[in-house]
Amino acid sequence: MVGALSSRNGAHQTRRQPLMELAGPAGVGKSTLARALMGRLDGTPGTIWGLPVLPLLGNGLRLIPTFGGLWLHSGSPLWSETRHMVRLRTLRRTLGRAQPRPTELVIFDEGPIFAMTWLRGFGHEALRQQPSAEWWRSATREWASVIDTVVVLDAPDHVLAQRIRARSHPHEVKELPDPEIARWMARFREALDWVLSEMARHGGPLVVRLSAERPAERIAEQLSNALNERHHAG
Repeated sequence: MVGALSSRNGAHQTRRQPLMELAGPAGVGKSTLARALMGRLDGTPGTIWGLPVLPLLGNGLRLIPTFGGLWLHSGSPLWSETRHMVRLRTLRRTLGRAQPRPTELVIFDEGPIFAMTWLRGFGHEALRQQPSAEWWRSATREWASVIDTVVVLDAPDHVLAQRIRARSHPHEVKELPDPEIARWMARFREALDWVLSEMARHGGPLVVRLSAERPAERIAEQLSNALNERHHAG
């Protein structure tokens, strides 16, 4: 199974482990699906959060020349944006040093695709303008060579709104009316599609789109079967 994810090109054949990210707007059930996939795909969880402090500080210092142009252009230190950019760089280098089992699939719930989507869709306007163009080229090229598969989950806006309101944990759109939630979802989808399109320019990753309206176990079964079929066909 994992061989299907790690053999997309020659570089991936020698990498330590295959990487998958579950992506989609709030309420699609990424965390639930991630748990359902762990046993089926011999997976381990991955995240952009909670990275080691010292590498975060070191990579933050190295990125100051990049931040400088954005800060100057925006007239703001862009704390949220720069923190995500530092997390992306730190995660990439952390993965480069890790030595897990060669067949161990890492499944991201909120990983690099999530971070880049947030930056593109909800970050400062400077992240959608020329001063950030070179950073985007570098980031999408780098992660296109690392992430093997992105599973994009989605459902109708009214379904997502119901799920967000029913959950115990907070979300920025939880108390908003349906039209406002729909606008937020559209903004997220547009940013996600942009990120995936830019990564496709650099050769990857494989993108699988699935409806999130069914139970997570059914989706996990469909996904694992589809990837197994792809592996055997290849």
